[in-house]
Amino acid sequence: MSATATRTDVPAYDRPAGAAITAAFARDFGTRWEAAWNSHDTDQVLALLHPDIRWNDTVFWPEVIHGHADMRKYIEKIWAVMPDVHFREVQFFTAVEDGRALYLFEQTAAAPPASGLDTTATTYGCDIFLGFRDGLLADYMAQYEIAEMMRQFGMLPPRKGRIGGAYLLSLASPK
Repeated sequence: MSATATRTDVPAYDRPAGAAITAAFARDFGTRWEAAWNSHDTDQVLALLHPDIRWNDTVFWPEVIHGHADMRKYIEKIWAVMPDVHFREVQFFTAVEDGRALYLFEQTAAAPPASGLDTTATTYGCDIFLGFRDGLLADYMAQYEIAEMMRQFGMLPPRKGRIGGAYLLSLASPK
């Protein structure tokens, strides 16, 4: 592997930073990012992603995704599970010299149609843009709280004062 090749066998945050970007590019990308996701149009989202995208959202998906074909499956599943999901930018952070940015968001969605529940949840998270290539997002990592969203939907029991991992471990305990 050459010194300039991107390693895909290590976590994105441990890899060297991407090529520098401009503040104007980053800001414009963040605006287009939100519009694409709120359009619920898979092709609009894919148009922002490099064909060799490395997509790490193991909160929702079982493995890191590589490439447009698998991204299409992921995006379509998002629309199926949360057909009305809406994102709102809370803050946009950049590290232009490192080619990185972070889109802090609030997301609101109704419970998945298959749940039969008539409730919504509002949670926060961030889309971490770890690298761009040819003006497209090439390396991504998601961070958000899915357990809190499920709790707001009524799919998980109340925390009852449990802290940290104790709450999640209590969900695995036999009743």
